[in-house]
Amino acid sequence: METTTLNEKTRHEMVISNPDVDVRFYLSKDEGSYVTPHWHDSLELVYVIKGCVTLNLPHGISQTAHSNEFFLANPREIHSVLSGKNEALVLQIPQKFYEKFLSPQSLYHFAVDMHPENTIEQTKLEKIKKTFLDLFITYDIRPEGYQLRFYSLLYDLLFTLVHSYSKKIQPSEYTHQTKMFHRMKDIMDYIDKNHRNAISTSTIANHFSYHPDYLARFFKKYMNCTITDYI
Repeated sequence: METTTLNEKTRHEMVISNPDVDVRFYLSKDEGSYVTPHWHDSLELVYVIKGCVTLNLPHGISQTAHSNEFFLANPREIHSVLSGKNEALVLQIPQKFYEKFLSPQSLYHFAVDMHPENTIEQTKLEKIKKTFLDLFITYDIRPEGYQLRFYSLLYDLLFTLVHSYSKKIQPSEYTHQTKMFHRMKDIMDYIDKNHRNAISTSTIANHFSYHPDYLARFFKKYMNCTITDYI
C-alpha cells in the first residue's frame, strides 16, 4: 500500500494506487527525513497528525505544516520535503482521476492558506481536516461497503478543493509552465546522469547553451537550492 518507485534518472515518482481504491492513501510514520526534489502526476495532500513537515516549492515558496495542518503539491510541480519526527496522512490523487469530472477546457492550480482570518474559510479548513480523519478511519476499519464511504468522502474533498482552493489557469500560462517544467526536468536529468563526473554550473550551462549566471538563477528559482548544493 505504501510503495512508490523512483526513477533515478528523471526523479519522477511513480505513484502506485492502493489496490482497492484509485488513489494512494496511507499513514506515514517518519523519524525525520529529506525527500529530494521530485515530481509526479498526482495531486498530493499531506495532513500532519503529529510533528511538522516542510514542503519546498518552486519560486522559493516554502510551507510548513504542524500538527492538525496540511499542505498540498500540484501535479508536475517539482518539490522536496523536509520533515522532523512526525505522523501524517498522505493522499495522492492521480490527475486523470479527477479531471474526468471537470471541464476539459479548464486547468486548475490548487493552493491553501492554513491560517485564514475569515471564519467561513476556517470552517472549510476544519471540514477538510475532518474528512481526512474520516477517510483514515473508514480505510483502517473497512466496514462492509467501506469503499462507498471512502469514495463519497474523497469526492466531497475534491469538490471542496475545486470550489474553494483552486484557480483556473489560462492556456497561455499553462503552456509557459509546461515549457519551464520540461526545461527544469531536462537539467535535472542531465545532473542525475552526470553528477559523478565532477560537473559544474559552467559544464551544465555549456551543455544546454545557457549562460552560467542565467542557469544558476533559473535553477535556484525552481529548486530552492543552488546547483552545487543539489549535486
